[in-house]
Amino acid sequence: MRRRTRQLLAAAAAAALLAAAVGLQIRHERAGLPQPLTRIDTARVTTVAVRCRGCVTRRFEKTGEGWQMREPYALPADAAAVEGLLAIAGIPVRTWYADDALDPSRLGLEPPLIELQLDSHLIRIGTTDAIDSDRYLGVDGRIARAPDRFSPRLLTVPEAELDRHLAPPGTALSGVDLIAGTQRHGGDVDAWRQAQALRIDAAQAEIDASAAPLRVQLHTADGQTIGYRLLRRGETYLAVRDAPALIYVLAPDTIASVLPDGVPTTP
Repeated sequence: MRRRTRQLLAAAAAAALLAAAVGLQIRHERAGLPQPLTRIDTARVTTVAVRCRGCVTRRFEKTGEGWQMREPYALPADAAAVEGLLAIAGIPVRTWYADDALDPSRLGLEPPLIELQLDSHLIRIGTTDAIDSDRYLGVDGRIARAPDRFSPRLLTVPEAELDRHLAPPGTALSGVDLIAGTQRHGGDVDAWRQAQALRIDAAQAEIDASAAPLRVQLHTADGQTIGYRLLRRGETYLAVRDAPALIYVLAPDTIASVLPDGVPTTP
């Protein structure tokens, strides 16, 4: 065998050994990485539900128009809020426990404090660890412990998970009426279609919108009417929805964009 051929064979063997060593190192590093809670393909999930002790059940459904809240309100959902719930399926787990290593009833897993249902997949959420404040979770009969950076998503109020547009996204508006006493004004359809609230609150007994100086009617192309009563509270404005009863908190610049001059916002 010629000297050059031997050198080439030696170099090829060294390269193969190096590649094998690199592959082994990569596999070793991957094995040491935290494993996700589940392998659910969340892009394929079409229903999400959150149930917990002493709170209102929230249920969402993915349709051709995007994510819709089905409970407790039948309104378009905030897609980012639903995506935050879906992300819980892939959170990194700090520790997996062998079967029967822990008593789930002592960890708030039987019955669970919170349940997250993604289609047919159920994730049970229990108490937190006293030392690391990790949360115990139950999946497919196994128990895991993971850093608890996700509980606020599960325990938020349903109003915070609604889309904040006053006219549901994708809804075609045929007209807008602004009614102040006996006077009726036309509204800018495009401006009202784009208008968004700073936040949405649940109805409050102390806010009586029956005497609001301005009523707003958004007429949809399919013959429905979405009604609001508009009043001012301090530096913000409240658009109190007729049904379902919700309060859309609006910034002054939003009001300026949707109301023509001369339309009253105070009694």
